[in-house]
Amino acid sequence: MTGAALATGAGDPPLSCGNCRQPMRRLDLHAHYGTAVELDLCERCDWLWFDGTETARLDGPSLLALIGEMARSHALPHELLGRDPRCPRCDGAVALVHNQSRWGRSSQLQCRRRHGAFQTFSQFLHEKGLVRAMSRVDRAKLLRDRGQIACVNCGGAVGAEDETCRWCRSVPSLLDIARLAHALDPHETIEPQVVHRTRGRADALQCAACGAALPPGESASCAQCGATLAVTDLAEANAAVQALAPALREAAKKPSAKVVQRRLDALREDIPRRRAWVAELEAGSSNRNAENESGDWQSRFAELSKPVRAAVLALLALVIWRWWR
Repeated sequence: MTGAALATGAGDPPLSCGNCRQPMRRLDLHAHYGTAVELDLCERCDWLWFDGTETARLDGPSLLALIGEMARSHALPHELLGRDPRCPRCDGAVALVHNQSRWGRSSQLQCRRRHGAFQTFSQFLHEKGLVRAMSRVDRAKLLRDRGQIACVNCGGAVGAEDETCRWCRSVPSLLDIARLAHALDPHETIEPQVVHRTRGRADALQCAACGAALPPGESASCAQCGATLAVTDLAEANAAVQALAPALREAAKKPSAKVVQRRLDALREDIPRRRAWVAELEAGSSNRNAENESGDWQSRFAELSKPVRAAVLALLALVIWRWWR
């Protein structure tokens, strides 16, 4: 494995999938800042269940471990989405919702009572920005070079003219290996690997092996050196980045001196901005306090009855008259 804990929780009984009604696997994974998260995975439906924000808290080793588990589930028959999927927490109805992420809109089946949400494997990878739609050029190259196209979501075969997977109805997509490698280590805590040297672009990749530029739609493989850059097989993508696992484990335990120094330099550069921000907040707070004090006297005077206000004004006038004399 990758160092991330992968075990079925020993506490509460496993949740039942809201689609096939079979028990899901509970995965205990590490998260950022030494915390832990629990995910539930249905190997039959190729679904993930999130109670909250677990997807944003996964660290690199755990993300790699989760992708490995997703790839292994492709060896099992896929269960079609039923007409009435339910929440595994309350057995209530779920609704299709669309959320905005940094990579665009992503979708999920959310419990109407907000107990959590289901995502297919492809929806999860899309939310992470790791898959992109397959162009006609991609499809032709894959059929020419490999003779078949696999569904990123369920692993089923996609026909030459299929607009969606006939097994799970997912849109045929390509998984970006270079971007996956970067997602596993976004802060570059490990030394660059061959697959890790360049980052993918939205329209076209640079070759992760030789750095050659690739035109849009030609990002499945490098015409210069023949390296595989984007694939449809989740197991193949997982195998391509498994070489990062040992380095990710070591970096999680103890970042290198270069990484620590880079983080310290970044903090030093950010100190002037933070000081200016604090000074601005303090100035705004002082102005608001002065306004509140002035407003308090006015509001208190307005709350007095008319006779009392008249008496106060008369007394104030008498004091001013005596002082002026």
